[in-house]
Amino acid sequence: MKNNKRQTPAIISFSSLPLPVIELDQQLRNYYDLKKTLIAICLICVWIFASPSICQAQDSRQESSIRVTPAVTRLLIDSLQQSLYRNYIYPDTAAKMIRYVEAEFKKGAYAAISDPQTLAIQLQQDLQKAHRDGHFRIIFDPRFDREQSDTVGRAARQKQGDSMNLVRSLEDNFTFREIKILEGNIGYLLFNGFSGFVNEARPTITAAFRFLSNTKGLIIDMRSNSGGSPQMVTQIESYFFPEKTHLNDIVNRLEGKTDEHWTDPAKADGLILKMPIYILTSRRTYSAAEDFTYGMQSVKRAIIVGERTGGGAHPARPFSLGQGFIAFIPFARSLNPYTHTDWEGTGVVPDIPVAANKAIEAARLAILTERLNKASSDVDKRSAQWEINEMLANQTEVIKDSASLSSYTGTYQGGLVFYVNQSGLYCRNAEVGNRVFKLTFISGNRFILDENVQVEFVKDNQGKFSSIKMWWRDGRVSDKSKVE
Repeated sequence: MKNNKRQTPAIISFSSLPLPVIELDQQLRNYYDLKKTLIAICLICVWIFASPSICQAQDSRQESSIRVTPAVTRLLIDSLQQSLYRNYIYPDTAAKMIRYVEAEFKKGAYAAISDPQTLAIQLQQDLQKAHRDGHFRIIFDPRFDREQSDTVGRAARQKQGDSMNLVRSLEDNFTFREIKILEGNIGYLLFNGFSGFVNEARPTITAAFRFLSNTKGLIIDMRSNSGGSPQMVTQIESYFFPEKTHLNDIVNRLEGKTDEHWTDPAKADGLILKMPIYILTSRRTYSAAEDFTYGMQSVKRAIIVGERTGGGAHPARPFSLGQGFIAFIPFARSLNPYTHTDWEGTGVVPDIPVAANKAIEAARLAILTERLNKASSDVDKRSAQWEINEMLANQTEVIKDSASLSSYTGTYQGGLVFYVNQSGLYCRNAEVGNRVFKLTFISGNRFILDENVQVEFVKDNQGKFSSIKMWWRDGRVSDKSKVE
């Protein structure tokens, strides 16, 4: 029987815990969006009803302007130390971070700080100096701190937050941004996050992949994907494997357990994609997006094209430090069952390294080259070569001069007249109503004539161009002799 239970929202990441496990960047966006909404509601209530929320707003402002003293800082650092020791995924690394902050405190690095926001930022920066972990954050927000401590009201807030996030996710199409078929029957899919609403998003995902199911290669664009839910990672991976496949483990220090993540073809709605997969990456590719990329690469199901990724493999969740301060502490780590490591700090290394803004072209060329090398017939080989030639022509800056172009001029069978005009080679084609086409140089003696035909000028035994080969996009080839 189908499980219709609603999934946890997009802010949930890497594991189910009694408290929300937060994918940091997505969580912060959701949190600040919610905060703006609540502030707007309060202002409207003040304007219309002059309600007691005025006092609440004043209390919030007063809390936000609490003056930091050395005693406050000392208490905060003590609380931070305890939380890091208890929860950070690597205790030895936690000790290193704590030693650094203690040394800074003893040097008086925080003595002049009186603003809590400034103190939070400085502590975060110092901890990152000791050990870089992109998922670690410290913020000051008394209201958020109270909510984390309020276990009685947490369930109601979570339910309300789920509803708001679901509405936002639906409006955002679960971060699916673009889907199209490129020249050469190559699919392209862009999505910028892994939503936590797996069941709700599944029809959208299946529809997207079904649209692309007849393509001969698929490019998945992760260049602006900053992560999200590991459950969604597994859901999307399930469309690419005909059998259950083990792609990642989450080692959870907080709960003392390891969760295995397997693909499941039963979740793919009967759609298993077999075409070559190419994943585009950049430095902004992060967290769950790296989970997807690394897992697909580790079992050789995808070729990675682009830049080395950001390097974040540690899911984090919020811990109250008291006095209005919150730390987002990584409490778990990924562990690939094949490489026996993860991408934390190193990022995912691309198979085809190239600047992010050149990744689509590089992936297209790689797909077409693979197709050419594996083609089983001359027609398929010519078709793949045609697409490669078109790409090269669009990228080249080589332009032949008028003198060399003039050697191609003349009239060929069917009424194709080639001539030079203002340093360009043109063709007037009587077979299509005397339409005029400007040719685009590819290489050697080969040019693009139009969207369906490339022409190659062929020399005779005397070294003169006496015929042309017409290479068609579908792999056909025809010859025409020069008549004058």
